[in-house]
Amino acid sequence: MAEKANHHYVPQLYLRNFADGIGRKSRVFTFDSTTNETFKTSVRNVASKRHFNRIEIDGVDPNYLEDGLAEMEGELAPFLAEVVSEKRFRTSEHFDWTMNLAAQLSVRNPRMRGQLEKLHKDIAERIASLSVSTREIWESQRKRMQEAGKAFNTKVTYEQAKKFHDDKNYDIAIDQTHLIKLEMKMVETVLTELGNRNWCFVSPPDGHIFITCDDPVVLSWRDQKERGSYGPGHGLMDTLITFSLSSDLLLLGTFENLPPVMRYDALQVADANTHIARYSTKQIYARSSDFNIHTPTKFFASGSELATLMRRANRQAQ
Repeated sequence: MAEKANHHYVPQLYLRNFADGIGRKSRVFTFDSTTNETFKTSVRNVASKRHFNRIEIDGVDPNYLEDGLAEMEGELAPFLAEVVSEKRFRTSEHFDWTMNLAAQLSVRNPRMRGQLEKLHKDIAERIASLSVSTREIWESQRKRMQEAGKAFNTKVTYEQAKKFHDDKNYDIAIDQTHLIKLEMKMVETVLTELGNRNWCFVSPPDGHIFITCDDPVVLSWRDQKERGSYGPGHGLMDTLITFSLSSDLLLLGTFENLPPVMRYDALQVADANTHIARYSTKQIYARSSDFNIHTPTKFFASGSELATLMRRANRQAQ
């Protein structure tokens, strides 16, 4: 079987809730902050990365995870559709499937994986630096490796190893399969905390729509103010989850009390869209350009103005 290469970290079934058209013809209005350009494209062409779900385990199909996620999304689809149409969790299964989607989106994305990879590289770099910090440490580590039967090139001297490290003549590569295993454990933890929150369904007024992005589960402090020394966590009080489920439905989750349903006015919708856009990695998506958002140069802008306004803001900032 041919290996699938284009792996979506934001499922197409979710993106279609923000698209114009049906099925494979679904198209989303997209703004890319790296180019400050807007365009309409198929949901197949966004929020994906080559081999993002590829695993390398002896005797296991590299497509195993990608195929498993596709199967899971097939089971999720009818439940998500009913939550969106009814604007409620009709059963515990509807709640569980929606929270599972939120947990996957919150953890399994390029930004989070990049942070995990950087953490591992930093640790490996510190260990390497410590191992050649003195001749005594180097000799001690070599002796322990030899006693443990580990392969060690005895022809490499301490001076050569230290120069190799100091000159940075190497690249540290972290196994993607290892990172995926860590992500799966993190999903379980996040899922538990999501289940402990209170949830509110929010609708926009007529003529207004919500947007989504390439990192759509937005975790923030309820007052939107940074704490400086640490960021919001899924298990912390006074935090807010903002998760748009469709152009016409937004989920809010807190550990504090919330009404089961709310209806935003036009300004609140623009506030929510701005909050979602700021959390994006590089792209936001919408059913059309007829959404409202705040920009540095215009408080109440439409999606059709976004590219021009952001290019202007960037020029002014230079």
